[in-house]
Amino acid sequence: MAVTIKADVGAADANSYLTLTQAQALIDGMVENADVTAWDAATTDAKNRALAAATQRLDRERFLGARATDTQSLQWPRTGVRRPDTYINTYAIGFPFRITTDYYTETEIPDQVKQAQAVLAVYLNSNRDGLGLSGIEDYKSVSIGSLRIETAGASSTASGADRVPPIFERYLTGLRISGPGNVSIRRS
Repeated sequence: MAVTIKADVGAADANSYLTLTQAQALIDGMVENADVTAWDAATTDAKNRALAAATQRLDRERFLGARATDTQSLQWPRTGVRRPDTYINTYAIGFPFRITTDYYTETEIPDQVKQAQAVLAVYLNSNRDGLGLSGIEDYKSVSIGSLRIETAGASSTASGADRVPPIFERYLTGLRISGPGNVSIRRS
């Protein structure tokens, strides 16, 4: 059965943050590599499946704020999430100045989320098992006593648990509670 993309902001039946047309516009601006070439050759259904899978992966993140409504199917839009980098550096007068429009609205999906979905969809179109692995596939041997770790090596076909492109992680910086690019400091 073909996958149909529903990308209405805040809808109870939405399954994507981007339509295929919106995603294609972002992907057209990417550096052409093997994954982008495979995306261009893919069928509409394969692209829709990759977009839906990328959305499901995105929605596993722990984002800041709260969902805008109880009825929306996806994690975004959200309330109480400040836009990253919305402070003007005014150290000449001693403190950073806050811009007034620094929170996402209840009907807005951040461009970073859309970019992350497009990048991940392109990746998943070519690497279909990337999200279904446990992570142990990358190791030939793991021990605890005297700590010995032996990786599977370059010849291994394993690609790790939730192996995603590094830029995917960077796009989510400042929007989620934890993860690469977000630091949590706790007092001991």
